[in-house]
Amino acid sequence: MAAKWSDPHGIGWAPGMVAIALGTTAYSTAFVAVMAAWEAGRLARGGFWELAPARTRAHVVARQLWPAVTLAWLAAVAPVTVSLVQNRTVPDGWSLLPVVTVLVDLALWAVVGFVAGSKVNPMIAAPALGVLSFLLVSTSVAVGPVWWRHISGMISEPPVAGETYSLAAAAVPVLFTAGLAGAAVLLWVLAAPRTLRVVAALALVAAVTLGASRIADGWGYFGGMRTQAVPMSCAGRAPQICVAASSKARPETLRAEVARTVERLSTAGVARPPAKVVDTSTEGRYPRPSTAKTWYVPLTTSARKGELGYQVMRDAVRFPCRAPQADWARAVLAWAAERTGQTTPYEKALRADPFFNDLIWQKDRKQIDAVLELPESGQRAWFAHGLDAACTKGKTA
Repeated sequence: MAAKWSDPHGIGWAPGMVAIALGTTAYSTAFVAVMAAWEAGRLARGGFWELAPARTRAHVVARQLWPAVTLAWLAAVAPVTVSLVQNRTVPDGWSLLPVVTVLVDLALWAVVGFVAGSKVNPMIAAPALGVLSFLLVSTSVAVGPVWWRHISGMISEPPVAGETYSLAAAAVPVLFTAGLAGAAVLLWVLAAPRTLRVVAALALVAAVTLGASRIADGWGYFGGMRTQAVPMSCAGRAPQICVAASSKARPETLRAEVARTVERLSTAGVARPPAKVVDTSTEGRYPRPSTAKTWYVPLTTSARKGELGYQVMRDAVRFPCRAPQADWARAVLAWAAERTGQTTPYEKALRADPFFNDLIWQKDRKQIDAVLELPESGQRAWFAHGLDAACTKGKTA
């Protein structure tokens, strides 16, 4: 179960595995901010800053923050490591971009927390900053505008196969958090009146927020992704089966069932055999539509669910419209499922619909049984008529 959770596409796609394993960083962000604020308050209570320390202020802050930051980093890196090891996947640089983003963000939030704890009583600063930082990251997926989730550092949509995070997607959260940390440092060290320091800090936060939002504007919910070709492994001919080279499902293993279903489809007159069948798991979030020569089918996913033949049949039956009438669509697909030996998975898919019931299934079966008694030419003519009728207004099955 853990392997399925960390490798949802079943092809060992490292960018998706890394992003899912990272999960939400809101808890780590809150932890490191609270611990930093508390450490700063401890130094302030001891009168440390009134002394004449031999070390620089930056050196002192780094020494105080490293235990909390290290723990937060371990909490972020450990699930990623476990996910990659258990799936025997070696990540590349693009896969690890979100990890770098998270690690830098956590260090910057520690700076924000430390400054808050130095300026405000830590009994107030620590819990307040913990709640605020947690809400800022965790609720970004529930509020608008959409760009807010991208700059907050929340990983809401991991890349699917064929996608990785871009450099811009990795840099935008760091830019925003760096602005917060920079503003906090200005409030702490700038040798100027308080009003001027506040104005300078607010101006910096506004500037980086505006800049980050401009970069992320227009990305939508799945923004900041770059496409990356997935290495393929193919086997056989007519049809040739192609899956990701890293997939646990080997093309040689899948080809037997695919070829058997394709042959039955051809015999029934549903479709001519394609030259190639490609796994949609290698096609990213928006796979290309199937053509007469190349079919795009979720081979890896359907094989894992025991529905490989059904998915091949389902892709082969193509209506000449986007929204065919339900009665004719069910009848046509039921006949195709019967001819290819896929009735059981087809019925299972139908019963997932809450509006489907036994009366509808009995009606469909009665019609299909009658069609199956026709000669081969009659069944092919009925199938062709059914495709057109499903897309003709007023036609009923």
